[in-house]
Amino acid sequence: MKNVLITGGMGFLGSYIIKRIIPQVETLTIVTKNFRQKTTFSLLNINSNKINIVKGNIEDFNFIESLFKKHKFDTVFHLGASSLVKKCQSDPKSTFNTNIMGTVNILEASRIYKKHIKSIIVSSTDKLYGNGPLPYQENNPLNSRGIYEVSKSCTDLISQSYYYNYNLPIVITRCSNLYGSADVNFSRIIPNTIKLLLKGESPIIWKGSEDAIREFLYVEDAVDGYLELIKNIQTTKGQSFNIGSEYKITIKDLVNMLIFKINKNLSIKYKTKDFLEVPHSYSDSSKIKNHTKWEPKTKLSDGLNNTIQFYKNQI
Repeated sequence: MKNVLITGGMGFLGSYIIKRIIPQVETLTIVTKNFRQKTTFSLLNINSNKINIVKGNIEDFNFIESLFKKHKFDTVFHLGASSLVKKCQSDPKSTFNTNIMGTVNILEASRIYKKHIKSIIVSSTDKLYGNGPLPYQENNPLNSRGIYEVSKSCTDLISQSYYYNYNLPIVITRCSNLYGSADVNFSRIIPNTIKLLLKGESPIIWKGSEDAIREFLYVEDAVDGYLELIKNIQTTKGQSFNIGSEYKITIKDLVNMLIFKINKNLSIKYKTKDFLEVPHSYSDSSKIKNHTKWEPKTKLSDGLNNTIQFYKNQI
């Protein structure tokens, strides 16, 4: 891993990957559409003369191809996507352009400059299983219906087709819900609940979602999974892998756990839900364990403690 490209590198998971791999690489190019003042990248105080931040759009193939031609990337992390579910639902065309055609552009440039490429890891999601049988397994049908979930199903299938047709060294990840320090996406339940509790405000749950079962994966464990899949690319390429903690919890129990840890005097408020969601979602991660040495290391309670401490220093 010498010359690395990462899309979505200023986002939550991408920033943690960058922080981990910086000592190993020679150059690292980050593609970002917008320069925002407060990102996970900035909160983690990542700073290195190896990093080249380039403003551009993954939907622009000429721009992407010019980067591949100039830098001769050997490793590609494709994490860039429109991922705010509500925003995706209200703007399907833009979502499909970014998530589907953005992926095509990255993989097409990789195909053209194939002689330099040693590994490509494409970020999909466990959401593509939809209302499928539980726990989710990689050979389950892709059963997505929402705009975001369908776009990621396409990303997954397109990646598999580029492996099958052009033998590109592609591996695909299907992570469960990520959490951890420095997440600036407060539409996610864990950082939003922590923020409210630290401010002395009651946490919010959507009515009807309190008994929904979810699986939460600590971001550092996700990074371990990504790097293990790349390390073993000769046996993992062409395949999709679930990455989850295999710790299941209801939304209500999760929020009550955070209340207990932060402010026991507060109680849950319920808000009317105006969107559809899968009632339960959790994965079987035995495949990645069988192909690599990966295991999730962080218990939910410990990960939440780390996350709470970070936000205490921020708020």
